[in-house]
Amino acid sequence: GGSSFDSSRTFIDRVAAFPDNVNVEVTATASGGGGGSTRGQLGGGGGTRPSNTGVLHHSIVLLPAKPMMGRIKDSRVGYFSTGFIDYGAPQNAAKDYEFIDRYRLEKKDPNAPLSEPVKPIVYYIGNEVPEKWHPYIKAGVEEWNAAFEAAGFKNAIRCEDAPSDPNWSAEDVRYSTIRWAPLQIANAIGPHVSDPRSGEILSAHVILWHDVLKLAEEWYFAQASPNDPRAQRIPLPIEVMGPCLKFIVAHEVGHTLGLPHNGKSSAMVPTEL
Repeated sequence: GGSSFDSSRTFIDRVAAFPDNVNVEVTATASGGGGGSTRGQLGGGGGTRPSNTGVLHHSIVLLPAKPMMGRIKDSRVGYFSTGFIDYGAPQNAAKDYEFIDRYRLEKKDPNAPLSEPVKPIVYYIGNEVPEKWHPYIKAGVEEWNAAFEAAGFKNAIRCEDAPSDPNWSAEDVRYSTIRWAPLQIANAIGPHVSDPRSGEILSAHVILWHDVLKLAEEWYFAQASPNDPRAQRIPLPIEVMGPCLKFIVAHEVGHTLGLPHNGKSSAMVPTEL
């Protein structure tokens, strides 16, 4: 590209170490330059321009000693996936694999039609999340138990408040969390970290930006106010906004479980009265 990092203005801000991961924040400055494309680098664009500074976050995660058995992706079934290249394959060429992303769920009683898992999926509500929303967030997470019961698991997923232990941190990869970001962004995301050797989901984080409440309010007002008197005046009351937030959390948790948007299925639902 047309620029490179300036080592005299690039430095480590912070390092946080945990048993299974190390997080490093770097203040990085790309020096100005001309010509070529810098797409994908700090600053973006091209041509002559001044230098640009930003904070980069790196997370180095220790993988499980024994990889879970991977499940090969099938394009007919919607799942996020993780690619892996095997350079030790017996044939004289590297082999590409693509495993679906999923948690390692194993039954305590393999012979029971419905069994609790050896290790349940647990999400923790971050300390910064407003307390009034906790019951709705918890309900949005645990609503997924119905789907896991259909797969033979009882109490597979639960949601808890973050521990009061001062050593507990949402940056620790051993914990999956629901975070609240104080930014005027009308959205939410549900990313996860996977083992590239198997697709095993190691950690997940639902991030709710504050103005996702505004988005939910506008959606519900536009779609339901003709039929719901509670939605005919803004701001909407908590008894309306709470279930809306529950819906959003359940949606994002679905992403953290490895599920993308199922647009084809939605398009098959008839809308005629």
